[in-house]
Amino acid sequence: MSSFNDAYNNDKQYKESLISRVITPDKHEAYEQAVDYTIEDMIGIMEAYKHGSISDEKEAQEQIRVFLEEYTVKLFNITKGK
Repeated sequence: MSSFNDAYNNDKQYKESLISRVITPDKHEAYEQAVDYTIEDMIGIMEAYKHGSISDEKEAQEQIRVFLEEYTVKLFNITKGK
């Protein structure tokens, strides 16, 4: 289990370091907002799947793909200063 924890901590430190280098303080609020919106979108997909509005796994995967693409574009725009 220790090797898992080490790998997890190393990965977490790498991601935090990368984010702090790319997302400058003036862009941090936009980044946090993008993360919050994406979490809301993902929860919406899970709820829709749970309640039957999204009827199958393939449809859920497509919705997740769309939201991840949107998140990626938001991140690109944030890093470019748009």
